[in-house]
Amino acid sequence: MNRMQFMLWLKRSWRQMLLTAGLMGLAALAGQLFGNYYYVQQVNVLSSKLEESQKKNNSLTANLNEQLKQNDYLTAELAVEKSAGQLMQQELKSEQQKLFDTRKELAFYQRIISPELQADSLIIDSFSISPGSSGNSYRFNLVLIQQDKQRNFAKGTVEMKLHGFAGEKRETVDLLQLAGFAKSDKAFSFKYFQIIEGEFTLPEGFKPEKVDVALKVAAARSAKSAKVDKGFFWPLEQPGEILE
Repeated sequence: MNRMQFMLWLKRSWRQMLLTAGLMGLAALAGQLFGNYYYVQQVNVLSSKLEESQKKNNSLTANLNEQLKQNDYLTAELAVEKSAGQLMQQELKSEQQKLFDTRKELAFYQRIISPELQADSLIIDSFSISPGSSGNSYRFNLVLIQQDKQRNFAKGTVEMKLHGFAGEKRETVDLLQLAGFAKSDKAFSFKYFQIIEGEFTLPEGFKPEKVDVALKVAAARSAKSAKVDKGFFWPLEQPGEILE
């Protein structure tokens, strides 16, 4: 094809080429518009879902905050009730202790004032153990009462044997000796009552189990010698009054 022929072909085909180019441009524009429309629709859908999720999240957050408030309220209420219950228990325990001490004191003086209610003349009224001044030390308190109608003096000596275990071996030690009592300190002489007390430290590795208290009453012109003894178990928990 020479130049003349090409020019003739171009003159006949330019309209068709222009139409084709226009159609291709319109198609491209339509594709772009459709793509943009689809993108906008997707964005709107995602925005709607995000907004819905945000509302649900806000609702769940509000419910959670309400639950936390209720939980805090219930926790505070429970703490108040627990504190009130503990306070009532402490007050009840305190009143019970006061009542116990009053009854014990009344019984103590009753045995002195009305000895006819008791069978024996000399009795071991009570024996107690309490924490001492150091970690492994203890204080003991022994109360003796004379109940003789004639109010004669009770004279004699006291012994305290502490039984327990050193490892797996059973041992017995002199409690008064642990407390530093001399021989003369073990003697008693009283008309109504006498309190014997002291502090001692347990031997290392020694686990106490029981305390035996023995009173040896000296013979008098109107009475023979006698012996009064009583055993007390060591408290398993916090040292306090030891019961027989």
